[in-house]
Amino acid sequence: MGRLKILMVEDDKEQQQIFSDSVDVYKDKHNCDVEFVFVESLEQANQKIDGSFDGVIMDLKLKDNEEGGNKVAKNILKSFFRIPIIFVTGFPDLVDKENLLVIHSRARADGNYEDDLNQFFQIYNTGLTKIMGGRGRIEQILNQVFLKNLLPQLEKWKAYGKSDSPRTEKALLRFTLNHLVQILDDDDDQCFPEEVYIYPPLSDGLKTGSIVKKKDNGNLYVVLSPACDLVIRRNGQIKTDHILLVEIDNSEQIIDSALNGITSINKKSKKLNSVFGNNHTDYFHWLPPTGFFDGGFLNFREIATSAVEDVESVYDKPHIQISPHFVKDILSRFSSYYARQGQPDIERNKIIEEISALSGEAE
Repeated sequence: MGRLKILMVEDDKEQQQIFSDSVDVYKDKHNCDVEFVFVESLEQANQKIDGSFDGVIMDLKLKDNEEGGNKVAKNILKSFFRIPIIFVTGFPDLVDKENLLVIHSRARADGNYEDDLNQFFQIYNTGLTKIMGGRGRIEQILNQVFLKNLLPQLEKWKAYGKSDSPRTEKALLRFTLNHLVQILDDDDDQCFPEEVYIYPPLSDGLKTGSIVKKKDNGNLYVVLSPACDLVIRRNGQIKTDHILLVEIDNSEQIIDSALNGITSINKKSKKLNSVFGNNHTDYFHWLPPTGFFDGGFLNFREIATSAVEDVESVYDKPHIQISPHFVKDILSRFSSYYARQGQPDIERNKIIEEISALSGEAE
């Protein structure tokens, strides 16, 4: 374990002492380091809070302000500090549950500070606060991109901004994201299933890799229309008139079929390695299961199209988006499957001559 930094927003001296004693016990029990800062009012909390904290433990009523804790939590959210919050209060029912930073709220008698610290350490051990916090890896990389990649090209970007400011801002966002992604390009670690998806999607619009559900039967499909076809035009409409979709088949059916007749455990493991490694057939592509998605296999033989004007009535809005890196792999295999057989030679010259003769005049 590393060094956990906690802000405690609490005006009760007795609770402060109980927390301090709990920290000492926790440090000895788990052989870890915990740094903490006490503040007692809304004003002190707003002055002290920054991106260096891994968690906040907070009372709801601060001094004479009965909504003080909720106000602090709201200010943390508005300030874009990505810090999980636990409320410990005599009035847990009054905590603003709409604030997404609040991961837990409890009455003082329900649980203890050691449990709260354990929750924060579990989050800390994922690397989330180290990556997303104010002193995290993302901030370090963003600073590097700003200093080494953007500032040296600033005159060019200023020219772009002068001609089209909104477009330039979007372009700078893409530029920055491309540099962030480059950091991971040489990373050969195995991915966790959650990395395959963006859930929930950050946009309701259809994109290549959007997973949609058909309203009449609940079947799932992945949008595989090229990204250029899904670009929104100035009139608010996308470029294409039809959407290309590929159905997701149930995993159990594919696995049962692949293992049919195989009794040896070793042979089953070998076959499953082939199935999940997308080496079983040319026309299936595995989508791993997660807590929010059962997974399945894209079946490149099960293709559907839908007119753009019918999409909303036939399919629900995208509820999962496959991450761009994995979309590229799917498109590559999809293209390879349909390119595996060359087009037969066609006597097109004769056809061209006949059409030309019918539609034009001889020179």
